[in-house]
Amino acid sequence: MKPIALVVMAACLTLTACGGDDVSTKGGASSPTTNPGSPSGPSSPGTGGTTKAQPGWSQAVAMDGKAVEAEPSATLDANGNTLVTWVTTGSAGSLGNEMWGARYVPGSGWGTPMRLDTGDGSHSMTGPGTIAPQLVGNASGQAVAFWTEWMPGPNAYALWARPYSPGAGWGTALEVAPNVTSSTYTAGIDDQGNAIVAWPQSIDLLNSRIAWTRYTPNGTWSATAQIQMPAQTGPGAVTGDTTNVRPMISVLPSGSAVLAWGQTNTTQSAIWTATFDATNGWTNVNQAVSNTSLFTTIDTPAAGMDAKGNITLVWGQLDVTGGKLLTTTMSQRYVVGSGWQAPLAVAPEITEPSAFIATPILSVNPNGVAAVMWAQGGAVLQASVSDASGNWGPLHQLTATVNTTAAQLPPLVIDAAGNVTAAWQDSGTPGSSDVIAASYRNGSWGTPTLFSQDPQDASWPALAVNASGAMALVWQSYISNAGDELQAAFYTPGT
Repeated sequence: MKPIALVVMAACLTLTACGGDDVSTKGGASSPTTNPGSPSGPSSPGTGGTTKAQPGWSQAVAMDGKAVEAEPSATLDANGNTLVTWVTTGSAGSLGNEMWGARYVPGSGWGTPMRLDTGDGSHSMTGPGTIAPQLVGNASGQAVAFWTEWMPGPNAYALWARPYSPGAGWGTALEVAPNVTSSTYTAGIDDQGNAIVAWPQSIDLLNSRIAWTRYTPNGTWSATAQIQMPAQTGPGAVTGDTTNVRPMISVLPSGSAVLAWGQTNTTQSAIWTATFDATNGWTNVNQAVSNTSLFTTIDTPAAGMDAKGNITLVWGQLDVTGGKLLTTTMSQRYVVGSGWQAPLAVAPEITEPSAFIATPILSVNPNGVAAVMWAQGGAVLQASVSDASGNWGPLHQLTATVNTTAAQLPPLVIDAAGNVTAAWQDSGTPGSSDVIAASYRNGSWGTPTLFSQDPQDASWPALAVNASGAMALVWQSYISNAGDELQAAFYTPGT
C-alpha cells in the first residue's frame, strides 16, 4: 500500500501480531468480483438524489474527495443514516493528527464534516501504540466517539469521548480518563444511548485491572471504577502479580452487556467474564476459562450475549503436544439456568511452528446466532457460523491472502436474521491492497465483492449493519498525487 502522511496507528491490532491460526477448509473463497453488486445505490452516495435503492451493494463513491483521510469508523441507524469518524493530518503534520466526523443521509448525501478532537495543541492524537478512534452507535442514531491522546509520562494516555444525537448533533468533547496506562479500550452502546467503555488500568508497577465508566444520554459520566474480581483458589487460580488485558465488550440494545478479558501472571493464564445491567452493575464476575497446564496458553478472548442472557465466548489457544505447537480457536457457551457448558473447538487444531495464537473476531445477534472469524497464521482468513444453540457450522476460508501488514482487525457484523458479513484488506492482487467483503446468507457464503477499481490501494474497512440487514462500508483508498481519501458503499437488502 502507498505510504500516507499519518503516523501508523493501531500497532497492537496488526494481524501479524494478533491474527490467527486454524485448519484448511474444503475449497477456498471464490475469486472476488471486480465491481460491487448493484450499480445503482442508495441515491448515489455523496451526491444526494431520489433514485430508489436497488438490492445489493451500491457503487463505491468518494465521501468528499478531500485527502488525506484515514482510519474510518462507522455506525448505521435503523433508517440507514451513516455516521463516520476518521483521522487526518493536521497543520502540525504527522504529530498533529485531527479527528473528524460526518453523517450520510440516504437521499441527501454527506453532511458537512466537523472536527471532533480537542484541537488545542496541548495533546497529540498520535503516539506509541495509539489506536484509531472508535465510534459506537444505536438504531436511533445516537452515538459516542472515543479516542486516546498521548500524554508523556508514567500514565501515557488520556481517554476522550464525544457524544452525538440526531437532534442536537455533536456534543462536547470530554476527557473521560486522564491517566489511562494503555491505548487499548473497548466500548458499546444500547438503544437508549447509554454507552460503556472499559480499558486496562495499572494499579502499580506489576499489576493491572479492568476499569470502566458509563455515559448516559443526559450528558453525565459515572465515576471511573475498577471491576472487582473475587480471589481465586485451586489449580486454575492465577495468583501473585497479575495483569488483566484485552477487554472486549458487547452491549445489547436492552442495556445488558458482557465483557471478556485475559489475565496472566507470566506463567499461568485465564479468561474472565462479567455481565452488566443498569440495576445491579457488574455481576457474575468469574474466571470462565482457566489454564491448568504449562503446555497450554489461552489468549485474546471475545464474548457476545443474546437477548435471553446466554453468552458465547471464544478465544485463541496454543497447545504443546508431542513436541508440536498446535493452535485453534476455542468456544464455550453459558446457558441461563444451566451455567457454563464444556469448551468446544470451533475448528480442528493445526500445527503452527511460530506459536502464533489467533485473535478471534466475534459477532452475536439477539437470537443467539454467532459468527467468528480469525486469520490462520495471520494470512488465511477463516470463519464459522453457529446456530442459536451454539452448534458451529462448517469452517469456511474467506481468503488465503489477508494483508499481514494491516493495522486493524477485519470487521465482522451480523443482522437480526443471522446474515453475516465480513470485510478485510486483501493482498491477493500483486502490487495492490484491496478491500473485499463477503456475506453468509441462507446457510452459505456468497461470492466475495471487490470494491473500487482493480488494482487499487485500499485499506482499513469499517463495516456497520442495522437490524434489517442494511450495511455501510467505508474505507480509505489511495489516490495518486493526493493521498488517501475515504470511499463508501452501501448495501440494500432484498425482499
